[in-house]
Amino acid sequence: MTTVLLTGASSGIGATTALGLDRAGMTVFAGFRDPGDAGPLLKGASDRLQVLALDITDAQSIAAAVANLDAQLGAGGLDAVVNNAGEGIPGPLEILPIEQLREQLEVNVIGQVAVTQAVLPLLRRAGGRVIFVGSIGGQVAVQFAGPYHASKYAMEAIADSWRQELEPDGIAVSLIEPGPVATPIWAKAADRIDKLLAGASPQTARYRERLRSFQETLRSQGKSGSSPAGVAETIEQAVTASNPSSRYAVGASAKLVSAVRPLIPDKLLDAVGKRIAR
Repeated sequence: MTTVLLTGASSGIGATTALGLDRAGMTVFAGFRDPGDAGPLLKGASDRLQVLALDITDAQSIAAAVANLDAQLGAGGLDAVVNNAGEGIPGPLEILPIEQLREQLEVNVIGQVAVTQAVLPLLRRAGGRVIFVGSIGGQVAVQFAGPYHASKYAMEAIADSWRQELEPDGIAVSLIEPGPVATPIWAKAADRIDKLLAGASPQTARYRERLRSFQETLRSQGKSGSSPAGVAETIEQAVTASNPSSRYAVGASAKLVSAVRPLIPDKLLDAVGKRIAR
């Protein structure tokens, strides 16, 4: 039976993926920073699905979770890790508190690497695979989303490097690149802008009008984005394929951007970004 560790299972893509893999007959270890939030997920899952306390920014939490997995899986090892946990922190780079940039990179980059490092011995036992949930935002960036884009660009490089490094061990590495998906991440990001705009500095005032417009764009994307089901189905494909692809663009916009980005001049891309934030 296929065994999968999934981080960030509390909502959105993570919750939908956990249920999808569970329905496909896999044993899913669903990572929650707070296992007390797992009630809604468990109601729709089989008895196979296990909730695992896992804060990907806490080394002790990672070590405890992996020790738990090791004890349960033994010599059979782990078939796949799906690094899905993440967040989006918006704001002009000029006024963004530097600790928020650190938080963005800690959650979306460092935490992904830390979890993968910890489970690699289990993956080697099973000849397993590594899956990162990135974003088409790792190929194109727009204003006021710089921290998020920086984290997703970083994951592009990490996935490429790790794919080469693990190839001799037979461990495949895949990167999922969705376009906008209707999940709570958008509303959470929009709420952060209110706190950012509470500052009274001249630098904050310079961005106020455009940030309000960007805030509305975020809220709109949270409603009009595609269903998490499409991403969950693609993750399942990456878990089960005999020869998984290195990249999976999910959704029409992601596939379009992936195809045409190398052909778009930066000045044209900047003009598109300005329209988004109007």
